[in-house]
Amino acid sequence: MTSKKVFIDSSVLLAFVDRSEVNHPKAVKTMENLARLNSQIYTSQQAISEVYTALSREAGIAVALDFLQACLQSDMEILFPQKADLIVAHRLLRANRDRQLTLREALNACLMQKRGITQIVSFTYWQNLFGTSVVNIT
Repeated sequence: MTSKKVFIDSSVLLAFVDRSEVNHPKAVKTMENLARLNSQIYTSQQAISEVYTALSREAGIAVALDFLQACLQSDMEILFPQKADLIVAHRLLRANRDRQLTLREALNACLMQKRGITQIVSFTYWQNLFGTSVVNIT
């Protein structure tokens, strides 16, 4: 791993919290390794919102609230998009119509680029936008 800045995708956050998730053991190991490596952990408001919504529907509001509280009390930096980020994401989506990018992916990539974050931990397909790449920490 070349950089200590790592973006955590919603798929990893959800697997970390949900013990019934198939990737739960891998998510736990990943988070332990990131802590051991003193990595700077980032995620986005969109990722937090996505996990909160999934947890509130599947596990109940109490679990979702505990997740949100844990995020707020952690050292993980939560990135919030600005209008300029949405403009860049829109351009990226228009220029890559054939790649089937989601707005979430485009916004996360913009936020990562803005902060110089080149590595993401994700259990879902990542498009390697702006030269970013999926890193395996387990």
